[in-house]
Amino acid sequence: MQRANRSADSINKPWPDDRVICCPAPWRVHALRLLAAADEPSGLAELVEAINSLADQPEPDWQGLMIVPGPIGPAAAIWVQPQPGNTARLWLPVDSSQWGAMLLHGARCWAASQGFNLVQAVIDTIDTDAALLLRDNGFPPLVDLRYLQAQIGREQPEKETTSAAELRFESIGQLPSPRLESILSKIQDSSLDCPGLSDVLSPWQAIEGFRHQGQYSPEHWCILRYRAEDAGLLLMAPHPQTSCWELIYMGVTPGWRGHGLGRQLVIEALSRAACHGAERLLLSVDTRNHLALRLYQQLGFHDYAKRSLYAWIAPKTDPSC
Repeated sequence: MQRANRSADSINKPWPDDRVICCPAPWRVHALRLLAAADEPSGLAELVEAINSLADQPEPDWQGLMIVPGPIGPAAAIWVQPQPGNTARLWLPVDSSQWGAMLLHGARCWAASQGFNLVQAVIDTIDTDAALLLRDNGFPPLVDLRYLQAQIGREQPEKETTSAAELRFESIGQLPSPRLESILSKIQDSSLDCPGLSDVLSPWQAIEGFRHQGQYSPEHWCILRYRAEDAGLLLMAPHPQTSCWELIYMGVTPGWRGHGLGRQLVIEALSRAACHGAERLLLSVDTRNHLALRLYQQLGFHDYAKRSLYAWIAPKTDPSC
């Protein structure tokens, strides 16, 4: 037993110069297992999906997977996973206390060298150790999110007949779409949902991120037309492997807020999910957006997770790199 413990300890000792390097291919599986050990079950499913998505590409690029090397394998690992819209997601190391600061510095410098303008880490809100590590190493808090779900039943909320006759949903069609970008820009203006993100990401970058959530289904990316005007957006995606649909994004333009259109958007989302046999409809919302939270709860949504988003936003220059 003592020999096994000494062997494990030797694997976890970094090289004397404590360098962070891109993970060599022979050590990749070990490094990914270290990352998997760091995640809660909900985060683990997302990590596995991210790994499989990259591995399925014809020429997967693993440069963002970085390690502190030990004598016979990686001592610790971190992954900057490139995402659409010139952004990336950060997957944290299992032992944040020992090599966390070093790995985050390496991740930040690599992201800057690749020209990313945003790298975000999503952690459980109660994970105070990870929160402190991120704050202290260039990843300040950006937003707290509540993850909600609604069970899809036979009876769904009915649309209000007074406004339903004037409502119409138009498929957005092919991307890129200047019309979509214009509507999204208007909705983000004074929106209560994740204002910190809209300050960093352009409408095009946000759309690229939305397009890679779940299974992209352009027929369920819709513009809400009300009284012959573009009044809102509804973006949805199925997750076939889980029998769930996701309400990726919804919003009403400032001029049409206060007319009950947000409620109609959610009811439309529930109806579409039900028509396609979904068991649940999922969404996330900024904890500060009390109006949206109240609407979702009125329509049968309830919490299943609370998570926090921390982000490195690229400065013009990063002197630490």
